[in-house]
Amino acid sequence: MQFLVYVMGPAGAGKSTFTAAFRDWLASQETPASCVNMDPAVENLEYLPDVDVREYVYTREIMEKYALGPNGAIIASMDLLLEHLSEIDARIGELGDGYILIDTPGQMEIFAFRKSGKYLVDLLCEKRRCATVFLSDAVIIDRPGDLISQLLMSASIFHRFTLPQVNVVNKVDLLSPPERERLIGWIRHPERLDSDIEQEKYFIRSMYQSIREYMELLPLIPVSAKRATGFSELYVSLHGIYMGGEDYERTTWLVEGKE
Repeated sequence: MQFLVYVMGPAGAGKSTFTAAFRDWLASQETPASCVNMDPAVENLEYLPDVDVREYVYTREIMEKYALGPNGAIIASMDLLLEHLSEIDARIGELGDGYILIDTPGQMEIFAFRKSGKYLVDLLCEKRRCATVFLSDAVIIDRPGDLISQLLMSASIFHRFTLPQVNVVNKVDLLSPPERERLIGWIRHPERLDSDIEQEKYFIRSMYQSIREYMELLPLIPVSAKRATGFSELYVSLHGIYMGGEDYERTTWLVEGKE
């Protein structure tokens, strides 16, 4: 059985670095893993993809052919990619069983919130088990409100794709020891976040209350893609989804509207 893991998150969160590092870590655990580059605009990658959509659509060529700017060319590229979806589906099918990490476009909103991205995900997931890993960027989380903002983005992805999801905060290695301790404290000890959030603006406090249940069901996992730390905990969560165990059921409660 193939398990597609869509790596999503805002620009700069380290999606490609994470994809390369987690693929290598899975291989070190003797777990079959492949990579698919789903970003037609990327210039350089830190890994050799097993399937690369740039073989079908390359944004730089679209810019030149249609005299488009960068944003327009990326949007056009994603739409044109649908013409090759059956070929991409077949190529992925040939990769064999195991984890297949899908490195999504750097500009998250173009993939996540346009019809082409949703259609692509739905088709590839028709015959496969799928999940999303949402990457937050630890470097830009200076206060509780920053963390809530990242979680609101992840909640929008969860709502958009209705797939089991694992939330990850990447780049914890770039934090100073006090910053890392504070962030992990918020993640591991919700009462600390409860206390610190009281110092935030009313809007942030209101948003925090609205996503408390979401945070409890889908807690953040701190990782460092550069140092391959936190991957064991991430693997446990993903493997539960892959095998249809307890973690899979927990993440589908919100999707299916169960109590």
